[in-house]
Amino acid sequence: MKELLSTLNRLNHVYDQLDLLNFRAHKNFPLTFNKKDSKKLLPQNKRLSFSYSYLNKEKRRLTNLMLNQIIDLKLPAFSKNKLIHPQLIDKALKLKNMDQEHSKKRFSRPSKNRKINKLKQLISLIEDENLNLCHGYLNQIYVILMIHDILPINLRAERYQAGELLHNSEFRTKILQFDYDRYLYQEFEPENYLKFLIYSMVQRMPDYVKSYDAREILPQAAKCGFSAIAYEIAIDGVKECYITFKGTEANVDKKIRSRSKRFEQSILETYKDWDYNVNAILIGSDKNLSQIQMAQDFVRFVEDSIAPNTLIYGIGHSLGVHFVQTLQLMNNSFDAGYTLNSAPINLKLVQHLKPSLFSSDTWEKLFKLTDDTDGTKFITPELRRQINQLLPHDYSQIINEAFEQDMTQVFYELPFTIWIGQKWEYNLSNWKYPFKNHPRAYLNSGEIHSYQHFFEQLFAYLSDSNNSAQVIRNSMSFIRLRTKLLHDTINDPKTAKYFYDYSNYLYQSGVFYDQPQKISQEFIEQNNSVLKGSLREWPFLRSINTDMLSLATYFHVIDGAKHFLNRTPHKL
Repeated sequence: MKELLSTLNRLNHVYDQLDLLNFRAHKNFPLTFNKKDSKKLLPQNKRLSFSYSYLNKEKRRLTNLMLNQIIDLKLPAFSKNKLIHPQLIDKALKLKNMDQEHSKKRFSRPSKNRKINKLKQLISLIEDENLNLCHGYLNQIYVILMIHDILPINLRAERYQAGELLHNSEFRTKILQFDYDRYLYQEFEPENYLKFLIYSMVQRMPDYVKSYDAREILPQAAKCGFSAIAYEIAIDGVKECYITFKGTEANVDKKIRSRSKRFEQSILETYKDWDYNVNAILIGSDKNLSQIQMAQDFVRFVEDSIAPNTLIYGIGHSLGVHFVQTLQLMNNSFDAGYTLNSAPINLKLVQHLKPSLFSSDTWEKLFKLTDDTDGTKFITPELRRQINQLLPHDYSQIINEAFEQDMTQVFYELPFTIWIGQKWEYNLSNWKYPFKNHPRAYLNSGEIHSYQHFFEQLFAYLSDSNNSAQVIRNSMSFIRLRTKLLHDTINDPKTAKYFYDYSNYLYQSGVFYDQPQKISQEFIEQNNSVLKGSLREWPFLRSINTDMLSLATYFHVIDGAKHFLNRTPHKL
């Protein structure tokens, strides 16, 4: 048994190293393509490739060793319960099969022997490992051993202190990720995984664990796309409840075998979240209050269900952060909380939900401070100070952690958006990442409002969509209509300026390779097509940098964002 545990721990460490290697590969991804930077890539990529080769071989060796050790394992518990051993073998075989499928897969060699292509291939290789699923099956082995009292438990002497888990960044990211991986633990009850996770983090065993899934408790939650899970725990007499709010990532049921049905569910889930994002956060309207109302109902249910004197913590990612911050501002719902890559509070939305939160005079002052009638809106330290003076509390118990150049940070320069609590921003030193998280440096108020109006119209146009096919079809129809409108008005100086400024912002952020150019009226008349003749900035449309879009997404989601958290933050 001792040898098996050693193998399991080493294999878990290899998975962690592969995950870190994936982050390093994304971090080294070139976005400039000049010769000087390209030369630096060669030795870096060689080291990354060598590390992957070693880790991949070690993973295969440890996977085979683990399977053999589990097959040969003989324990008294197996005679008492005949199902334990087959369960362990089944999980080990799943890991073995995943490793074999990965090793058999043939990845196409880069057509050009460039450093960037080799790095792309390395990222594809690591992502094909499906590390979250590997971690899931490995954790299932630990859980099986634990629930049958086979896993050796070495408890620390010191009793658990309130907030230990909350302040552990690894625990926070794992419990957020658990919302996506929950399906893996249904056969054991998800609470058993929580017991193992808590023990592995603080070396104390919880006396009590219970979970509450919003989609099981509130019938309307799934219909509007809201997703959250609360975990009530008791350790050494300390009672805590962690409420985790999911971000804008499709809540796909992995138990659905049909790929087409999973795809349809993914499209609909994403559509529901973005419908709320646009109407509630981007616009601040009352057209779609469903998700925030579900969040309020869920928190009230949890408060009524948990034991008295339980500390309640809010944890969220992306859209989930919006719920943590908004609920804290309106209802002071949490004793403390941490958020990751946050979407903001929209004060107009809060006024729709709870107009009594401030007096008419205070509302007017807040709107004046956060509006952009002067043509700009930057949340400067002085502006933050003025906003905070009008709020009921300082909310310092809420800590908002973010990758400094995360794409959601652009929301904070929209009219009437704020954040509460502390903000800790993370970045890497001596690193070139072009995304500009201050669009106000490139877009004026009219352009920001036009951007808001575009998406408001889009989701109004999509409001009658009942399935994924309709969402896609209606989206394409709307884009065609707006492209025709642009075609008809491109000669208007205001339209031309707006379009140029948008495209220049995207170019400066690395989304397009080609710099926008003003093209003469004669060229437009000679090339009467939607893409070439109508758009003065047509070249940038043909130079979209999909690599930049992939990087921006990776650094936003939990898998990429978590690797920034072991660095020293800039505290605002």
